Amino acid sequence: MHQNNLLYFNIAIPFYYSFLSGMFYFKFSSITFKRFLIASMIGFLIFTVWDILKSNSQLHDLHNHRAVLFAKTVEGVLIIALVLLFFYDIIKSLQIPNLLTFPFFWVCSGLLLYYSSFIFIAPVFHYTATWKNSFDLGIANTIPTLFEILCALFFSIGIYHFSTADYAKQ
Repeated sequence: MHQNNLLYFNIAIPFYYSFLSGMFYFKFSSITFKRFLIASMIGFLIFTVWDILKSNSQLHDLHNHRAVLFAKTVEGVLIIALVLLFFYDIIKSLQIPNLLTFPFFWVCSGLLLYYSSFIFIAPVFHYTATWKNSFDLGIANTIPTLFEILCALFFSIGIYHFSTADYAKQ
């Protein structure tokens, strides 16, 4: 028996954003940025709930549950904005002598690549998915997977550069 799991995908979107923005919460030193993050988490949760309700007029019908229309794209834009704010904060403070050995730089670079590819490619995939006749995009179907692999690679480089002295440090 097959079950529609798009409800779980939709519910997971604000959790992903909260976890990712929570990483930035502990990296930003500015109270203003931290307050912005908390407000964006709450605002994004409200927006996602609205998007789920708007996309699914009959929420109790789990068999015909649909994916959200806007929340995943807005999540991508917010994460890109956080990464750029973090890069701005690093460059402004110049506290890191070599960015290439700073683990969180690699994590942010991976997130930036992944979400920017998602922002530009997802609308095309969504648009072609609404056509009545199927449309083969060829190699373009693998582009999101390639960017996800690059993101994982950058995360791995960040983990490689993570100091064992800082591991599980409170």
